[in-house]
Amino acid sequence: MRYTQNDSTERWNCNADAWHRNFGGEDPNRRDLLDPIIFETLGDIGGKRILDAGCGDGYLSRKLAKRGAVVTAVECSHRMLALALAEEQPDPLSVTYHNGDIASLPFLADRSFDAVVTNNVIQDAADFEGAFREFSRLLQPGGIYLHIVNHPCFSTPVFGWVKDGEGKKLYRKVDRYFERGPFLVPWSPKSGMEPTIAFHRTLGDTVNSLISCGFRLLQLVEPEPPESWSILYPERLDGARIPDFLVLVCKKEKTYV
Repeated sequence: MRYTQNDSTERWNCNADAWHRNFGGEDPNRRDLLDPIIFETLGDIGGKRILDAGCGDGYLSRKLAKRGAVVTAVECSHRMLALALAEEQPDPLSVTYHNGDIASLPFLADRSFDAVVTNNVIQDAADFEGAFREFSRLLQPGGIYLHIVNHPCFSTPVFGWVKDGEGKKLYRKVDRYFERGPFLVPWSPKSGMEPTIAFHRTLGDTVNSLISCGFRLLQLVEPEPPESWSILYPERLDGARIPDFLVLVCKKEKTYV
């Protein structure tokens, strides 16, 4: 079955409450792995105009706003957006929220942002190249695009841990890396989430598209779990064997034409 962006969005509408319940707070992956990279990369964001493209339940938007950024957030899932608005209601942070597709943002002006962040979003976007073109249009010259995704080299249409008879993880299975397109992503039964849709593309596809859209790659990061996780979260140490995430720090050098 060839899933579309609308299919992906609808699955996130259905899964939004379960996602928010499981991961809406201080999830260790966010707090210990990704947030430090985001804020170290962006530096002093006081007064900076930042687009949180694919904001989900608004977790990162709120953190950016609390550090003084002027935040605009876009989300395709209306249910996720409702959760973001509800979270901010008790303590308004002046985040501007829009319901929309990150590959088509005509309601946002050219060169109106200092930075764009996609925090585990692009793998859920059918038109990643359209999104990159929009980010190039929206960023001022020299602006930063921070691209965070599930690592495309290890999250392929066929993936997962191969285990022995006692359930011990032996190695990570990776296959069909060059098979671009949508595939279903299962979640753990305890999360209460139904499968979502990811759109696979290779690392080369991503980097080459960024270059063609006027970006220069400044840094590539594969976050490693801190040593404290061996005690606090031993069940999460898979990331010490195979990187779960890929971070690309990009600088806009020219506007896509």
